[in-house]
Amino acid sequence: MAKKGTIMVVSGELDRVHTAFLIATGFAALGVEMKMWFVLWGHNCLKKRRGLFARRRKPVPDREGTYRNLDTDNLLQPMVELINRGGADHLPLSRLNLMGLGPALFRKMMKKKNIPTLKELIADADELGVKFILCQICIDALGLSVDDLIVPHVEVQGVAAYMKDTMEAHVNLFI
Repeated sequence: MAKKGTIMVVSGELDRVHTAFLIATGFAALGVEMKMWFVLWGHNCLKKRRGLFARRRKPVPDREGTYRNLDTDNLLQPMVELINRGGADHLPLSRLNLMGLGPALFRKMMKKKNIPTLKELIADADELGVKFILCQICIDALGLSVDDLIVPHVEVQGVAAYMKDTMEAHVNLFI
């Protein structure tokens, strides 16, 4: 029986997300079947960065309608999206953010030490077969689309699927 692991990523902060991907790629490299669950602000690392005034595309009912109730979408969702644009290269630090200077210094220090960037870790995790799963409730509440993510094959599932995965997992982490 293959070993399995789950990591729930709740935080959208660079240091925490970076750690989650380091752990996931480490386990995947050892042959552990890893699933990363993204809830609340955790999905920010997977989002494509949009310009401040980028036009939002209209949701495609055949695509988004399978995991999102488009009838209940409202004006608050694009407003939250405008404020919370995300992107792996634009995440804050949990401490010492220093109005954006902290993450730049953090990335510079990591580059000097040849530590992979968050984007590289995401690509490595994808290549190693780590499964990326977004919380269905978060997708619906925030009005997100899987087409706006940098990883092409993200699944959208609910809490019951997460519970099943954690019961089958040998390792379960919450970051």
